[in-house]
Amino acid sequence: MKSNKIKRLLAATLAATLMMASTLTAAAASGGSSGSSGSDDKEEETVVVVEENNGGGYSAPAAPSVPVVSSNAKMTVAGTAVRTTVAGAYDVKTVQGAAVTTPAADIKANLGLAEGQTPYIMAFDTNAKKSKLAMECVNAAAEALKGTTVATLNVDLYAKQNGKLITLSKGSVGMVVGLPKNADTSKKYSIVCVQPGGVVTILEDQDASPATVTFEVKAGLGTYGIVAR
Repeated sequence: MKSNKIKRLLAATLAATLMMASTLTAAAASGGSSGSSGSDDKEEETVVVVEENNGGGYSAPAAPSVPVVSSNAKMTVAGTAVRTTVAGAYDVKTVQGAAVTTPAADIKANLGLAEGQTPYIMAFDTNAKKSKLAMECVNAAAEALKGTTVATLNVDLYAKQNGKLITLSKGSVGMVVGLPKNADTSKKYSIVCVQPGGVVTILEDQDASPATVTFEVKAGLGTYGIVAR
């Protein structure tokens, strides 16, 4: 990696100390329909997504509300059925589905969950309009890798206890994501993870499928750019 590209990446990383000007927040609302993969996967809950705007306030909730799927729900990822091991809201349209693949038996230890806590995830598409500073970091890293960003997701990995979301600060779970339909499957893919505070991590694809990428989603909030190179 050339020194001038490293400098640009570090500059973008420093800018990320003020990132998440459009970070996702969520409010649970009872009585909603959920689950897109059969009645056995439904939970009586929806997530209302609120985007924080660059002026520091909050815009109107995104519509429609995002249905929540239960753990072990059947998800379609790049045309293949995958059981996700973590309940939550998976509102990803720029990629061909997403699911958590870490075995349920390992998740509690991986995330350091306390008694009565269960994992909960929210995954949403994002872009420069919604997450300007985070996207600047993603694109700077993609340039340093001599690659192109093909899709970007915001992923929040929480614990849930007594109906409340609890922020996590350590651990990770594996997630498989289907590449966009028009992605060049002959290319190599990496994932750029940007976390609050300006932490940028380059993650390599952990699976052998040309249609998907598998990577570690870190506890807490992160922006994940999928980079073709």
